[in-house]
Amino acid sequence: MIFILKIIFVGTADFGGPVLKKLIDSKENIIRVITQPDRPQGRGRKILPTPIKEIALNRGIEVLQPENINNDDSIKKIKEFDPDLILVVAYGQILSKDILNIPKVGCLNIHASLLPKYRGAAPINRAIINGEKETGITFMFMNEKVDAGDIIYQQKITILPDETYRELYDRLSNLSAKIISTILEKIAEGKIKRISQESKLVTFAKKMTKQDGEINWSEKGEKIYNLIRGTTLYPGAFTSYKGKKLKITKARFLSNYQNEVELSSSIPGSVFKIEKESILISTGDKGIIKIFRLIPAGSKELTTSQFVNGYKIKVGDKLSE
Repeated sequence: MIFILKIIFVGTADFGGPVLKKLIDSKENIIRVITQPDRPQGRGRKILPTPIKEIALNRGIEVLQPENINNDDSIKKIKEFDPDLILVVAYGQILSKDILNIPKVGCLNIHASLLPKYRGAAPINRAIINGEKETGITFMFMNEKVDAGDIIYQQKITILPDETYRELYDRLSNLSAKIISTILEKIAEGKIKRISQESKLVTFAKKMTKQDGEINWSEKGEKIYNLIRGTTLYPGAFTSYKGKKLKITKARFLSNYQNEVELSSSIPGSVFKIEKESILISTGDKGIIKIFRLIPAGSKELTTSQFVNGYKIKVGDKLSE
């Protein structure tokens, strides 16, 4: 038997893009979309639509863009659609109890962690920064507390040793899209099992700020490397050289240099070696961060060879904490 669900997809960031495309392209359900209003973006501050809006309009799906999803007009329009399910993926607003109670089945959220670990706005960043070896996707029914609802499905994946935030973000996003059809089929057939989250296992992943990307070279090398890859592309790991901000966009951690670091170059943050395509920086435990690409303040992204030629950095120079 084929079950057709009336679904309102609620999302803003491109993380939900693959799921929305899968929902629309499968033509198995009736879809409407709610996303945030068009906002100024980029250096030019040009008003642009959200990634979710672009996908919906390109596929002929009706889009609603309330400034506040919880206002009376939005609630009225949602009720008029009479949804079976509201699916929320990286939307950016908290849904009120009035909205949570509208859909017949409930409000389903896709969260990029293995709840109850890493509730909150930045689970992918924080998992990498904290050196986690695994993470995953959680499908849960929402309640009035953020990321605290009953879990109906989880899938675990290994975080790869050199995987950056953006790479893991894309992998989890695509994983969600692969799973969504099976989840909706089980919901339609009434075959889901709700599992309450264990409160004693809860951890939080607070929203990232630009300052969270600041490197302390006195830290252990692996910790610094986790910060770099956990903030690539946003908010970006940064240090400074000769008083000017320097963002690191591609690097590796070398743990086997401890016996080679000369005393004069063992000061954390100092340039230990300059190679053709990289700059090697000493850390607090004499590990080495090998930098391949970076962005000096007011400049475009450079290879390290371009940076060395333009900024004349040399062995023994120190990057600030």
